[in-house]
Amino acid sequence: MKSILLFVIALLTFEVTVAQYIISPGELSAGTHNDVSDPLGTVVPGLTYRKGAVKYNHTNHSFSLGTDAGWLTQFSDGPLPSNWGTTSTNTDYFLYQGTNTIAGTDGIALFDTVHFDIGAGNIMQITNNRQGILDQPGGEVSGGIIIGRALHFNNGITTTDRQKPVNSAIVFVNNAFYTGGLTDAQHVDGFVSEVNYLFGDNTPFGHGGDFTFPVGNGAEVYQLRRVGTFNDGLMIVTVGWVDGDPGATTDPTQGAINPTTPGSLGTGISAVVPVGFWDWHVQDGENLNPGGSEFGGAESLAENQTITVSIPALDGILLGGNASDLRLIGYDAVNFEWKNLGTAGATGLTKGSTLSGIIPAGTTITALAIGSINNIILPVNFKSFTATATGCAASLQWQTGMEQNNSHFIVERSTNGTDFTAIGRVKAVGNSNNTSTYTFTDAAPANGVNYYRITQADFNGKQSSSEVRIVRIQCGNGAVVKAYPNPTAGRVTIQDMGKSVMQVNVIAANGQTVVRYAPTQNQSNTITLNLQQIPNGIYLLQMINKDGTIEVIKLLKQ
Repeated sequence: MKSILLFVIALLTFEVTVAQYIISPGELSAGTHNDVSDPLGTVVPGLTYRKGAVKYNHTNHSFSLGTDAGWLTQFSDGPLPSNWGTTSTNTDYFLYQGTNTIAGTDGIALFDTVHFDIGAGNIMQITNNRQGILDQPGGEVSGGIIIGRALHFNNGITTTDRQKPVNSAIVFVNNAFYTGGLTDAQHVDGFVSEVNYLFGDNTPFGHGGDFTFPVGNGAEVYQLRRVGTFNDGLMIVTVGWVDGDPGATTDPTQGAINPTTPGSLGTGISAVVPVGFWDWHVQDGENLNPGGSEFGGAESLAENQTITVSIPALDGILLGGNASDLRLIGYDAVNFEWKNLGTAGATGLTKGSTLSGIIPAGTTITALAIGSINNIILPVNFKSFTATATGCAASLQWQTGMEQNNSHFIVERSTNGTDFTAIGRVKAVGNSNNTSTYTFTDAAPANGVNYYRITQADFNGKQSSSEVRIVRIQCGNGAVVKAYPNPTAGRVTIQDMGKSVMQVNVIAANGQTVVRYAPTQNQSNTITLNLQQIPNGIYLLQMINKDGTIEVIKLLKQ
């Protein structure tokens, strides 16, 4: 028995350590290259160069960079001021139909043109993070991935690591652009950066003075457009949307809360709308430790910047509020106050209405929010709202900081982010100026993506809703993949219980795959394999699921 156990452990270890496609360091030749299909994804352990006319098809669900590894282009070819910062004709295609991940710690992921062709509704996760020094050879600007020419969003939501807002951001260099990415169903849930590589001749800087950051919260897009001269060398501009009351929610790039108390409101501003804010961060690309310097590493730009934001839905949230009262405001990190940046109100109170203002040259702004020149009245001030997966259930919690004539809350759920259905009702305290906490458990969420929102209902029938939160449930019907009978004399039945198995491998003791089976598209989630032809012994059943997960079951054939 002890020898069998050691064999199984060794076999499992073998699968984990060798079953991954590794791209060898060096230079890829011009032409088309393809991943070798592998359930554990693709790994770049060193420096791999593509210097022109390289087309690479990424067919695995993950693309991982080792420490100090690089997926490099012309950006990294030669010393300053040679070809450094120059784009090439390389094109990358991510093709795996499901959740994809670009992962790594301190790896450099440089793309000229890249297509996220992973399917509408599928998530591209950027978990790689790099803290770089922009004025060193290699194009080592901080960021998760760097785009030299173009990024084509042909997927659903793209996420970056919000705990590392600058170091995990999607970075657009000089005049690099993107297509798609500006809808609720398709945008960046995280941070996007813009940076100039001021080397060489005839280089277009600052996107011709006009760039839109395609950011939001994963359920809704709240893009920010910057218009103005941006020729500042070695500066990185990073933007992301942050849910929550600006006076109670930590600014990710500063690591602190920007207060909204009366003493923190500048001339003409009476209140800050507590729905969220845009984290605006200008950082010196030569500074490896921005958090250790004044204002959390925040800098200013040399020219005026006109900012236009797309606002959340405020109709029904502001009682008696007028769009004409709203102003774009920015937190001035030098004077510690919210500064009025605008002279006109919003175009409306519905979602997608716009609000504009100007960040003056030389002013260090660290956040942008929606202010009002008059006092605002909120029927309910949502201080926070979280939704998390707890086993096969979804746990919801929300807090209010103030309630006026509040009758109850309606808990709503959607599977497409658009059509919501009421699934519960929670009684409210009614009137309060203190923090109140509410909870609700959805015991039967849908398998996959669930969207939740809380709708507040007044005693007079008026309603307003919270921001939307997303919970991903991967439980099927609450069961895991099963294989029976086990031991088996020949036939074995695999029940995937909604896990969407893409391929089944039967692996022998020597690591050889002796049976491969790919279910048909219309096949039910019960698969039967005939194993009578293989010798008796211990095998591993490896199930590769369409969502990128892998399940392994030990099987005894006797």
